[in-house]
Amino acid sequence: MNTNYANNGLYAPAPPQQQVEQPQFISPAQLFQQPLAPSLLSHLSQNTPSGRTLSNPASYNSSRMAPLTPANTQPDMTQLLVSLAEEYFQAAQELAPAAALSMTVADVEAYEGLIATGLGCLDTALKRIKLQPRMEANIRLRFAGVLFEETENSMEAETALSKGIALCERNHYYDLKYAMQFLLAQFMAKKNPKASMKALDGHISDAQTYQHFSWVYVFRFLRASHALESGSLTDHHAAVQNLRAVANLAKQQNDNAIHLTASLMEALAFLKIPGPESLQHVQTALAQARSYQHDESCNIPQLIGLTHILDVSCAIIKGNSVEMLTKLKDMQNMMDKALHENTWGTTNDTFAIPINRTPKSSHTVSQDTRMILGIGNDGGDNLMMTFLGKKDAYSITYLLCGMVLLHKNSSDQKGLKYLQAGLDSLEGDIRSARSSSGLLPDLVSKRQWRGEISCYFRIYMAFCCAGLANWTETKRYIDDLRTTVRKFEVSLTGPLASLALYLDGIYHQGIGDFDTALQIFGDPKLSLTTAKSTALTSADQVERDIAILATLNSLWIVQDKGLQNPDRNLSVKEKLEPVCVNHPNPDIRMAFHLVGATVPTNPPLELIEIKSRLRSALACGNTTANIHQMCICLSIMCNRFFNGVIGPQAEKSAKAASVQATRSGNTLWMSVTDGMLARCYEVQGKTQDAQASMASAQKYADQALPGV
Repeated sequence: MNTNYANNGLYAPAPPQQQVEQPQFISPAQLFQQPLAPSLLSHLSQNTPSGRTLSNPASYNSSRMAPLTPANTQPDMTQLLVSLAEEYFQAAQELAPAAALSMTVADVEAYEGLIATGLGCLDTALKRIKLQPRMEANIRLRFAGVLFEETENSMEAETALSKGIALCERNHYYDLKYAMQFLLAQFMAKKNPKASMKALDGHISDAQTYQHFSWVYVFRFLRASHALESGSLTDHHAAVQNLRAVANLAKQQNDNAIHLTASLMEALAFLKIPGPESLQHVQTALAQARSYQHDESCNIPQLIGLTHILDVSCAIIKGNSVEMLTKLKDMQNMMDKALHENTWGTTNDTFAIPINRTPKSSHTVSQDTRMILGIGNDGGDNLMMTFLGKKDAYSITYLLCGMVLLHKNSSDQKGLKYLQAGLDSLEGDIRSARSSSGLLPDLVSKRQWRGEISCYFRIYMAFCCAGLANWTETKRYIDDLRTTVRKFEVSLTGPLASLALYLDGIYHQGIGDFDTALQIFGDPKLSLTTAKSTALTSADQVERDIAILATLNSLWIVQDKGLQNPDRNLSVKEKLEPVCVNHPNPDIRMAFHLVGATVPTNPPLELIEIKSRLRSALACGNTTANIHQMCICLSIMCNRFFNGVIGPQAEKSAKAASVQATRSGNTLWMSVTDGMLARCYEVQGKTQDAQASMASAQKYADQALPGV
């Protein structure tokens, strides 16, 4: 139920007030010394916050307890300890942004000291004071929630929750019992995901039997989340079944917003599995989500934004340029409207999904459970979930815009401009992180997530520059990428590692350092032999696609003089053909056909086969509107069929290649096509035109490879 980049602090207290006095460290044991020192009582009276509610596990405070007694009498120790604990937790949250940025030993230890002292206060209340049953249950839930968010001490937390669940069962506190079961399942998932999912199945069955439908939604969503994290196909199927069960129940209960959420999560689930069938399931789920676009209860900006993001992602996977641009425009319009949505904040990642309240909800949903299920202003239940903050979501949409426009790769470089704007926005948020408080693990996780997204921005910006043969700027972005990886301690694994390595190879190939390029493309991370052949996830598919591209690049490089080997060429092409001919990505199919039409083999290809490959390449290019690949394709056709030919058709072919190269903005291919056009003019006796075209070709060659 949480995003990957932050735990969201489901059990964190309410946002701190604007002015918070830094508390002194006080040992909980001091509170039981008899008699209490007047100075200590005075300090506690001054530093105990007012207006808080301990009964709210998402913002545990103490306003539901009796007010403190005057300083000259014995205070209420329960309220005293809980209030003091909240002071320490709040002070820790105030310190967390600075600690997340510096990560110095002193700052981290100060933060941990505040958290440990707050936990000590709650622990003392549980062990040394006889509490009212509901108060004890609330404190146990708060105690375990802080342990979950801030520590790895699962054993003590599980013990506290187990005792709390037993206490709730004896006293029929169904709301707190469900909340504790939810938290306990999260603890179990850290050590034994299978056990957690089995326990959740039992909770789902119980909640379904008692018709506590709001908690059925909660447990099924959590069950699906844990199943999707496992990565196995069996668990993936179980996740989809749980999400569809949520959708069916929501349809029966007329909970349209829940149905919308389940549909979007199902789309996300199928995006993890590549293939045309999965893509069809994604589109079906999105169609179900869009059916609620006119329902007022489903007018939740976060869910609408996610719908558009998934829509654009689907269009990118399909590779249809017209559909990509249409979906992109819809997403941009929606995000522009979201600027004025106050319900989608820039600092708080939590949002509420409305649920119709049933007669049995009064016993299972309360103010004490609103970190998971709260009560809305209209009296209905609210399921609390997390999504990207508004600015982070904008960063993702900027990245998608850059990726879509990279296909066009026009000389105006719109894609690069979107990527630069998104990166500037993201880095601005990182620099301003000191202004918002929160939990240190969440802030560190969010900062690392932003660092990883910054890496993707820089990779695609480097690809934009490589598309123009601007190797100086390409190198600058590669250096920025390495700096970002070190600064944010980003782990270069998976698709990010493959993209970064492939980009490095592209750069060296572009500057003519073929030996280094071949060495990089031959790295085991870019080897087709190490790619998985069955049960691919979307991440595996990306890594295999990059390996395919690296092999295609290598195959073209080794056609240089002294490296060409027709027998080896044939072997590599036969290895690539099974994974390329029917590849779902038309750009990869086109690249394979272009290589297949130009690389000599033994025996050589027949002319009809070459024409067939070029025809297939053109068809793919028309689908994706990839201007750069279309330029290469037209250049190959001109060189192969019209080199030295006199006639209007030859001149048209050369001019078409030159125009396409100009549209691409790639100076290297502009040099190639103008050179071919100059030779075409020359054989037809158009000396003046030939000289002008050759001068243009030389100028672009100097720009593409200065000094060579």
